[in-house]
Amino acid sequence: MPIDKSKFDWNLNTIIQVLTLVGMAAGGVALWTNRSRDVDELQRWRTQAQQDSKELSARVGKVEGLVDNLGFRVQAGEQSAAATAGAIREVQSSLNVQGGDLRVMKEILQRIEATQKRTVN
Repeated sequence: MPIDKSKFDWNLNTIIQVLTLVGMAAGGVALWTNRSRDVDELQRWRTQAQQDSKELSARVGKVEGLVDNLGFRVQAGEQSAAATAGAIREVQSSLNVQGGDLRVMKEILQRIEATQKRTVN
């Protein structure tokens, strides 16, 4: 029997294959769209992360500058405290010497007074 090629039959296998092809095409479009969206989100995240990194680096730089400044100030304060302690020691020794001198002067004045009282009497 000759087959009539002008007649187009839709049998079950053809319908399944067409549906599979349409399903695969739709799945491919869905995957492509999903991938494009994910890539866009990752690029936005990367841009934001780079911006955040720059801001954080700037803040860290400021903090490091403050730490260096504070270290300098602490060192200057320690030097000042050491100089002040030395000056206080010098004042104390000077006062001790003057206190001794005042005691000697007091004794001398007491002797002079005692001598004057004896001569007056």
